[in-house]
Amino acid sequence: MARNFSEKAYNTIRERIISGKLRPSAPLDIHCIATELEMSVSPVRDAIKKLEADELVVIIPRSGSYVRDFTIPDLIKGYELVESLDGMAGYLVAERVSMNDVDGLELEAKLTPLVDEMEQNLERENVRKWAELDELFHQTIFDLSDNTLISNSYYSVRSRMKLVLSFISPIHVDRENSVREHRLIIAAITSGNREEARRLCQNHRNLVRQILKSLLSHI
Repeated sequence: MARNFSEKAYNTIRERIISGKLRPSAPLDIHCIATELEMSVSPVRDAIKKLEADELVVIIPRSGSYVRDFTIPDLIKGYELVESLDGMAGYLVAERVSMNDVDGLELEAKLTPLVDEMEQNLERENVRKWAELDELFHQTIFDLSDNTLISNSYYSVRSRMKLVLSFISPIHVDRENSVREHRLIIAAITSGNREEARRLCQNHRNLVRQILKSLLSHI
């Protein structure tokens, strides 16, 4: 029962951080959270410790617990990892297509509607929806890579960066060009072209990393 309460607290706080309901540097009042979730403070403390291990929360002795405030250098380091993971994931899915483990036509039918919808949400006021579709596109590729180490590493770093990325990347990224790149990625993967899929996936992430580095240089 205690474990269930801890998981409930963990999932609730984590979702609020990632969705932006809890902003960077926001304090986490353990007693208020416990009252709201109708549980004791112990499972909430356990949840916050787990979130600290996830690098989503910072615990400052004799001060309290706070939502971690990620910096642009944090994001750049994260993107260095994502760039390599994305390239390998694209390679592995294309390899599975070439070996007939994954049906290229079925995969194309799954990915293309996502990109079509992204194209329909290019306007600035639809940037959040565009970002959600972009994330789903890449999640689909990672899920099909058939490598849990790669996919879990991606989800871990993506969770830590998602809050800030949702406000930075879609705004500064050339979304029209990104849509074109997504279509090229689909073509490479679904044709089983492993090296081209790797190159396109890595270059796609590299562009965002260069944008973040440019932002850092202007701070």
